[in-house]
Amino acid sequence: MLILCCNAMAQTYNIKDFGAVGDGKTMNTKSIQSAIDKCAETGGRVVIPAGTFMSGTLHLKSRVHIVINDGGELKGSPYFKNYPDNAVQYQNSFTYSGGKPRANKAFLLAEGVNDISITGKGTINGSGDSREFNLGNDDTPASKLRPCMLLIINSKHITLHDITLTNSAYWLQNYLSCEYLELKGLTIYNQSNYNQDAIDIDARHVLIENCKIDADDDGVCLKSHSKNFVVEDVTVRNCSIASNCNAIKFGTASSGGFKNINITNCTIQKASADHIRHWQKNLQFIGQPVTVISGIAIESVDGGVIDNVHIANIKMRDVQTPIFVVLGNRGNKQAGDKSFYNTASGGINTKGAGSISNITINNIDAVSYSKMSSSVTAFPGVYVEDVKLSNITLNNMGTGTTAEADSLLKENPGAYPENRMYGQVYPSSGFFIRHVKNISLSQVKFKLRNADHRASIIIDDVIKGRLNQVSLPATAGNTAAIKIINSKDISINKPLIIPQGKPLVQLTGTANNQLWVSGFNKYKGWLKL
Repeated sequence: MLILCCNAMAQTYNIKDFGAVGDGKTMNTKSIQSAIDKCAETGGRVVIPAGTFMSGTLHLKSRVHIVINDGGELKGSPYFKNYPDNAVQYQNSFTYSGGKPRANKAFLLAEGVNDISITGKGTINGSGDSREFNLGNDDTPASKLRPCMLLIINSKHITLHDITLTNSAYWLQNYLSCEYLELKGLTIYNQSNYNQDAIDIDARHVLIENCKIDADDDGVCLKSHSKNFVVEDVTVRNCSIASNCNAIKFGTASSGGFKNINITNCTIQKASADHIRHWQKNLQFIGQPVTVISGIAIESVDGGVIDNVHIANIKMRDVQTPIFVVLGNRGNKQAGDKSFYNTASGGINTKGAGSISNITINNIDAVSYSKMSSSVTAFPGVYVEDVKLSNITLNNMGTGTTAEADSLLKENPGAYPENRMYGQVYPSSGFFIRHVKNISLSQVKFKLRNADHRASIIIDDVIKGRLNQVSLPATAGNTAAIKIINSKDISINKPLIIPQGKPLVQLTGTANNQLWVSGFNKYKGWLKL
């Protein structure tokens, strides 16, 4: 996909020749920057040999290919004083705030460059465990000043291969308005601070493969900070993702949107450490001490368009919610946008809402540990459209009560999008589907590890729903396995309920019409009205 500097005559610049000292104490910013600047004159390689080389902000340049040798470590300074503010030219909701440039601090910074790479068997360490950087979550101005490890803006042809990335002070990799990005064979361990996303992608033409990720915050996170830049043509494959937050996430920033995204052959599991989240302690009904929030989270809440997403062959363990798809409307303002409207107060406003359509999720094997079931939801007057779910096995925790089975899930389109935006208990044990047009579930198997009084599937305000060969555990009480509320054109083909004799379908509300059930040996009590 990308071409590395391979000219046999390309110049090589060893940072030691510019005065760098690898003792882990000497501040080498000027020496390393001098090597980068010199290399930029001819194009070539900047070599970081064995040793620990401390530095503040380094500015990457076009045609400079950094090679970190085995045993070499490029380590960020633990002090704010070594990270000056950077007034970047490109404006979006990350780089600008309130019409003014943010500090945009970074360890490795680039804007408007082409043909750069960082490769080798060495390590980049962001010193995120520094006392100066431990400022809590980024909901305070001081905490937002922490430097990203890599902040790459409006640049093209960027390659990172094989290196280890660890201990960032803020987001580890932040690519904004970039094109032609290749991340291969990376090892990421990020467990020392808040907001330690492993990979944040606001870019086009991206390949992420064979990466091993272990992060406190989101794993692979697609972000869209500008309505003028849609994230497109992204492939993620053959990655191992461990996280205390969301493993694969679209959003939360979702102004422009995401198109033509393919994610395949990945494994998802709990992070190896949990110094901050403690979900089992801080939330209700979490079934084990360390969990991922959502395995797959697809979120449009800032007006963006999500279209043509294909996700397949994903094995998940230790997740609270396997699949979380939400179309909301926070009304967030981006740089230069004067059409601000706010729905965060809880009101329902369809103005400026985005869209989610053409989502295919296939071959998923998931084990979950919460009462927040998988879901596909929008809000009144707005619909998610054209969703196909097939060959999915959901092994769910269960333990839902009769009262929880009869509860109503609130509408909350202005909330921060996360599985608990609707509460910590859903009225379904397997899938909650609301405000959706044209959705199919084919060969989806629901399992319960504990008795549960909730329906496996709830369908609410759905127009054209197709359930084909779904396998459902009977509920512990008299709730039907499938609850249909105010929906139209619903068909159920060859359902399997275990054991038979319990209600299969319950129709609720005044607007239900056109329900077809086929390939099912009906018995007394299979339908509840």
